[in-house]
Amino acid sequence: MAELLDEVTFVKRLLSDNWSASALSLYNSGKIATNLPVPKIIDVRSIEPQEGRRVDADSNNVIVIFEDSSSTTYPTIDYAVRNETFTFTIHIRVLHRRDFPDNTTSRDRLRILYRIVRHILETNSLSPTITTTSGGSTFTDSAEVIKLTSRSEANDRKKRLLGYKLSVEMKRMGRSI
Repeated sequence: MAELLDEVTFVKRLLSDNWSASALSLYNSGKIATNLPVPKIIDVRSIEPQEGRRVDADSNNVIVIFEDSSSTTYPTIDYAVRNETFTFTIHIRVLHRRDFPDNTTSRDRLRILYRIVRHILETNSLSPTITTTSGGSTFTDSAEVIKLTSRSEANDRKKRLLGYKLSVEMKRMGRSI
C-alpha cells in the first residue's frame, strides 16, 4: 500500500469527502436547520495565496486544520511494527457579518458547522478510509481510529469571529516498517 496522504491532508479529505452526506443526513433528521455547503477547509502549511496565513472569511465559513503532535510506539521486540498517534487542532471559524438578520445567525451557523464536523468524525471513528486516484491507479489510505477529544471556545470579538477549537486524535496501529 502506498501512502500518498500525510495526516493533515487525510483529515482534510475526510471532512471534505464526507461533508455533503453528513450535512444532508443531519438536515433530513431535523438535527440542523440549514444544510450548509462545504466550507473552505485549510491546511495551515499551505503556501497558496489566501490559504495558510490570511484568509477571507467574508464569503465562506472556514475550517483550519493543523497537527499538534505525533508519537510512535513499537509494540514488538524487533521493532517490525509501529503504532502511531497523531493529535490535531481543527478551528471552525465563522465571521459575524453586518448583513446577518440578527445576532444569533453567526452562532447558529457555528453550531451547525460543529455538528457536521462531529457527525463526520463519529460516523468515521472506526477505520476511516480515503481513496485517491493517481496516474490511473487507485490507492487507499486509512487509520484505525479517529475521535474528537475536546472542544473549546475560540472567539475574537475585535474581528467579529466566532469559533470552536476542536482537539482530534487519530491512531494508526500495527503498521509494518
